[in-house]
Amino acid sequence: MSGRSSVRRSAGRLASWLPPRARSGVWSALAPRLTGRVGRRLGISGSEAGVVSFVLLVEAADVPRLPDALASLRGQWYALFEVLVCPVGSAHVSLDPVGGDPRFRVVAAQPTWQEAAQHAARRARGDYLWFVRGCDTLTAHAATDLAGALARSGSDLATGILLQQGQPESWLSRAQLDAHRDPQRGLAAAARPGLAGDLVVGNKLLRAAFWRTCAGFGEQDDWLNAPALALALRRARVDVLDVPVARHAHEHGHRPFGALPSPLPELPGWRRSSQAVEEALAGSPLIEGWHRHVLDVALPRFLADTERADDEQWHELVAASRRLRDQHPSVLASVRAESRALLWLAAHERRTELVSLSTELFGLADDLPTRLVDGELLACWASMPQDLPVETRLLTDAESPLEAKVQRVFAAADGTVVADVFVRVRLLDLADLDFTIAAELPDGTVLEVEPRPDATAERWSRSRFQSAAPGGIRLRLPAGSEPQLLRLTLSSGGFHREGSVLVEPAGDEPRRTALPTVHAVSVVDDDLVLRFGSVAPPARLTGPGGIERVGTPAAADLRFDTNADLFGRAVGLPSGRYRLGHEVAVAAELAAALPLEIAGRRHRVRVHHEDQHLLFDLGPPLADDEIGPYAQERLRRDYAAATGPTDADVCYFETYAGRSATDSPLAIFEELSSRRPELRIHWGVLDHGQWTPPGAHRVILRSRAWYDVLARARLLVTNTELEDWYVRRPDQFVVQTFHGYPSKAMGESQWRARQLPPSRIAAMRARSVATWDLILTPTPEMTRHYREQYGYTGAAHEHGYPRDDALRAPGAGTRREETRSLLGIEEGQTVVLYAPTWRDHLASRPRAAAMADFLDLRRAASALGRDHVLLVRGHRFHQASSTQAPDPAAARVLDVTGHPEINDLILASDAAVLDYSSLRFDYAQTGKPMVFLVPDLDSYAGGVRGFLYPFTDSAPGPLLTTTDEVVAAVRDLNALRQEWQAELAAFDATYNPWQDGRAASRAVDLLLSSTHLG
Repeated sequence: MSGRSSVRRSAGRLASWLPPRARSGVWSALAPRLTGRVGRRLGISGSEAGVVSFVLLVEAADVPRLPDALASLRGQWYALFEVLVCPVGSAHVSLDPVGGDPRFRVVAAQPTWQEAAQHAARRARGDYLWFVRGCDTLTAHAATDLAGALARSGSDLATGILLQQGQPESWLSRAQLDAHRDPQRGLAAAARPGLAGDLVVGNKLLRAAFWRTCAGFGEQDDWLNAPALALALRRARVDVLDVPVARHAHEHGHRPFGALPSPLPELPGWRRSSQAVEEALAGSPLIEGWHRHVLDVALPRFLADTERADDEQWHELVAASRRLRDQHPSVLASVRAESRALLWLAAHERRTELVSLSTELFGLADDLPTRLVDGELLACWASMPQDLPVETRLLTDAESPLEAKVQRVFAAADGTVVADVFVRVRLLDLADLDFTIAAELPDGTVLEVEPRPDATAERWSRSRFQSAAPGGIRLRLPAGSEPQLLRLTLSSGGFHREGSVLVEPAGDEPRRTALPTVHAVSVVDDDLVLRFGSVAPPARLTGPGGIERVGTPAAADLRFDTNADLFGRAVGLPSGRYRLGHEVAVAAELAAALPLEIAGRRHRVRVHHEDQHLLFDLGPPLADDEIGPYAQERLRRDYAAATGPTDADVCYFETYAGRSATDSPLAIFEELSSRRPELRIHWGVLDHGQWTPPGAHRVILRSRAWYDVLARARLLVTNTELEDWYVRRPDQFVVQTFHGYPSKAMGESQWRARQLPPSRIAAMRARSVATWDLILTPTPEMTRHYREQYGYTGAAHEHGYPRDDALRAPGAGTRREETRSLLGIEEGQTVVLYAPTWRDHLASRPRAAAMADFLDLRRAASALGRDHVLLVRGHRFHQASSTQAPDPAAARVLDVTGHPEINDLILASDAAVLDYSSLRFDYAQTGKPMVFLVPDLDSYAGGVRGFLYPFTDSAPGPLLTTTDEVVAAVRDLNALRQEWQAELAAFDATYNPWQDGRAASRAVDLLLSSTHLG
């Protein structure tokens, strides 16, 4: 078919999806433009661009996340697509989020997702098919990457990497790694046996004509393990890409972050689908890859949860381990050492030791202690049985490959190319190891290798037990402008590993010859200084959260002040990436040093030059031997081994894992330091972007000094859990203040809700309860919950939270006015504080979660008008939210998530919009009205988190579900106040009887009588 005919065909297809009145002239005006644009993005002619049909399968559980799925499809860079939305069962589908986009249409509902997929696929008009669940999302470039690959290669299907929303399951990550290692395009699937372990539906684009020749999905197909795909792979040509294309939401996005549900109930279903895959692949070259997947990934997933297996499940796991080990001895030798160890223990019915090893492996994650013995690299687990065979502990070449990274390339004065390279063997500790590294060109020319140990290699390797720093080398290559693939060999005695690294040319000349040239970068006092070859140009430095710094030129220097103001508190610039706004070239002497690291008083700065711009990564001022997992492991070993008594004059305070200095510990600090000024009180923070109170000795987390303080401090005061490696000294006194009124599920209730196994619950208890000497609770009645939920039997101070003293203090009115002035609030403006808490199932990693968006800020701002100000206070786990008001007549919207003191915001506001946060107990002390935006109350109470006692019994304000209801309530505060004043007063009297402004004084009285401070 000619290119013109192909464009006409795509245009006609596009036009057919539009309303009749919009079809006229569409193919001639719109389609060529779209196909040309798509073709340019794919690196092909527009005539080769095909249409992608997304089949969006929506089950009832997917509906809350459906807008995200629709947005990810609508936001594809690839313009030629249609979306067939197919409800499953009774799911109700709304296309409102796509605003009438004609490329989206709903097809008839079907009983199961498999039937829905078949039904929609038959009605798809595109050249390619992509099946997507209504709870999952695609990356913006997903269709561009996979459709482009198929357009160029002509393959039958293309597959990319499946990411996981929330906490990933390690087995699925490993299956993806195995399948996408060394990606290639256009090969028969049989040439890539690792693909047999990636039978996930949602990360694949299929040529529609190919899929229609397949049997389609059946009852045995699971979204993560589809035998139908296994059958299709037997005769498919596949493009394998190492790019992320999709994000999978476990349990349709309703699983709380950190949950560890047992896979054992899935065992019967896995057995059936596994047998179906076995039959589908029988006799094909892919069968060996499937057996490796079962032995290395699938079965170990179940074995790792042996502690929760009943007798029947345990006997089944033993039988499966014995059978598969006996049937596939050659495959067994190629799987990971940890899988071999688990299989060996199960086959020999060593259940207790299997549980111990599984628990250790969970704590290690991808780290592994090893030892080189007689030229063999062996795993060395602490829980390893003495009789575990050596061949079971032996690491394969695939587990311990040679890896290399080019750190920098530059041209030497003699014209040769100099390359600094990091070389390591994964899981081999190079510290104190006698080894050699050899390098040669493709033509066999041997290069001279100059050892150049580099501590920054530790951050590249990110290995907890193995040092990579000694593997730094410098190579000199012949002059040339072509990339060169070098062969590398690392040898130590009888141990050898080979690999390769691609060295790109030294770099092109600047695109613009008139660019100002930077000769040096340094940190002087608190300034970041750029030295130019001539007069420094004016330039700005932009950073995270919209931070901007205007440079101060001084002759050839351009200086940027790294001091910052955090809502009236003097701090340093926060950690993150900063970009110089002016294009620049770099002088040869600087180019030879980039990337460059500079340690200053407040920051450690890493300097890069990319696309004619200088980039600066600012981080805490840690030393070389303090950065990276390997350095931290050594510091923790030294810390744990430290002996001797603590220092009676030293105290340590910390809040929110170093992210601020606030809450009850701050109130206790102020009271304690005023009474005992001779004490040396340290405050732990992540970096100099965090404020610490006057009189506190700032100590940076993860620094050597920080570990020293943790070992020497007589008194430790914190509002969150201490680190899991913390070692409580016999004479230390640990105070847990918590960070909010007890109301949501916590401790045992939360751990059980997350379905943690017994070993993990024991670890959580050891990290928390086992370290506490004293807890602070607001009332004796609330102490009961802490004792029940944590099994805590120690001392409790139950006479109010020090964190709330400021709300009752005589100077509260002055503090209110000062805060409003700092925020730019005008006299007479009504301030509404919006402070939603985090949702466990929206978390993406520890201490990070997407913010619930039930309040439409733009709509609320427009409705409230200019005489209102909305303060948006995300939870400490939230990222900055969008707070741009729609027009000048709307209410001002300020993001105060980064404000270090919530009490200031409580005092500055006139009303609050809350949900399940314990902030309601603090806010009630002001007597100001609250409303509760809780459209997800049923799901939150029933599974997302849950409560210690009914939420409705402790919410002194109206329970609302929409933005319009919130606006109506806060627009008339007098009416709201009158309606709820009596109930609010009763609520305060019930829950805050000890909040009289003197809680910190009572707490310090107890501390001074209970501890032996100097």
